[in-house]
Amino acid sequence: MIYRPPLEEQHMLTENEIKHIHPEFSANSETWDYHYRSYMGGNEYRRGAYLRKYLNEEASPGDQYGQRLTNTALQNHVKSIVHIYRSYLFRVSPTRSLKNTVALPDVQAFMLDTDLKGTDINAFMKQIQDSLMIYGSMWLIVDRPAYRTLTRAEELNLGIRAYVNSYVPSNVLDWQYESTVSGKQQLKMLKIVEHSGEDQDQLVVWYPDKVERYWVEKEQFTKTMMAKGSLGQSDTAYNDEISYGKIVKAEQYVNPLGYIPAFRVSTDDGHSQIGDIADTQRQIYNRLSELEQAIRISGHPTLVKTADTQASAGAGAVITVPEDLAGDKNPYLLQPSGSTIQNILDSIQMDVEAIDKMAHVAGMRGTVGSPMSGVALQTEMQMLNSRLSDFAEILQEAEYKIWNLFFAWQNITPDSDFQIEYEMSFDIRDKHSDLELLRKANDFTQAPLLAQEIQKQIAKLLVDDEITLNQILDSITAAGLDTSSRGEEIEVDLD
Repeated sequence: MIYRPPLEEQHMLTENEIKHIHPEFSANSETWDYHYRSYMGGNEYRRGAYLRKYLNEEASPGDQYGQRLTNTALQNHVKSIVHIYRSYLFRVSPTRSLKNTVALPDVQAFMLDTDLKGTDINAFMKQIQDSLMIYGSMWLIVDRPAYRTLTRAEELNLGIRAYVNSYVPSNVLDWQYESTVSGKQQLKMLKIVEHSGEDQDQLVVWYPDKVERYWVEKEQFTKTMMAKGSLGQSDTAYNDEISYGKIVKAEQYVNPLGYIPAFRVSTDDGHSQIGDIADTQRQIYNRLSELEQAIRISGHPTLVKTADTQASAGAGAVITVPEDLAGDKNPYLLQPSGSTIQNILDSIQMDVEAIDKMAHVAGMRGTVGSPMSGVALQTEMQMLNSRLSDFAEILQEAEYKIWNLFFAWQNITPDSDFQIEYEMSFDIRDKHSDLELLRKANDFTQAPLLAQEIQKQIAKLLVDDEITLNQILDSITAAGLDTSSRGEEIEVDLD
């Protein structure tokens, strides 16, 4: 049973030290926020103010820019791509061989509620996959409540066990590594925002030997996203200090593991996998704003007239001009040509196709236009398969680390053949094209063995249940052998 008693008052972080953040946090906070808003869409994206401002739009009467933000819809391709990847990665659930640990109540509870928020292990790993695509990295910490229990029964009754917390990069303020004797990089310090409130934040700082918890007041200012017509830049630039003031309360606890039970999960390059897609999505967003403006102006053209000319709006409007009005002063309408609208639509379609190519999902999301050739479709599927396999390897390794830290907190020794397996091959086939090819081949073939093999391939395409498929394959093989034997008997009789 693990208990973390409070430590005697030792060195605690000062107010200046607690404000310090990692240079990577300082350099990437805006980008993380942009990618998060690109995935969330809705009001989060609207508040990012990613529409380009018109010249002198701020000087126009009324909130013209705010109206455009309200009237412009978002085609959320980022969320669509993230969900497509997740659906293929978890089309087959991971298999876990827990052996002697599967019957333990702590293990069962952990699988059903991994983060103490009612999220099972599969749903939790799906969330990790989504965050990996959005941010490029995630931090995972396996912790255990510091509540002391006297008996094992009391511990089970209260649900005292290890659990996992996941943190997006924008919640991890600072970290330090040190090299061990073997040269391995090991976490020396980790500072995270565990809870953010209106007036104060709760920070947790992990060390190999202790855990510190701080309640820190926020400075009296609000960071707002100011519309600059580009990437929603803010007036307050990120630097090496964050807006924290007085430390209200601080606590220290023993870390009984002797190391920080946290690790970072990241893609190969550590960067967001939807960065370019988010940029193209923002371009489509601006195109849709232009489209809305063009349609509205086309339906309601601008009337140019002198101040003395009286005109009423609407269908059948009457315009009264002064009798002495010069000929070159007659009222006229300003209206854009209809070709502008079509050009915008063509541009949006080109951007959508670019997104599909970047994500290697053109074969799945394409609904109009000329179909891809068989070779092009096969090549794209292979590239998508490769990316999915990379993600599966990352998630499998991350789950191994989660379980190892869980076992360490619970003092459990798993079997040597404890195993976790994620699906590593994603053979995404176009069944309709394959069936059409097999049908044509069957019409032309006169070889019994080839026809038999074609029937087997058709069965593999149409039947998912393994037991049923094996029965069908055996029956096809038996029918082929029976036909072959009857042919030999007839040939002997004729001789």
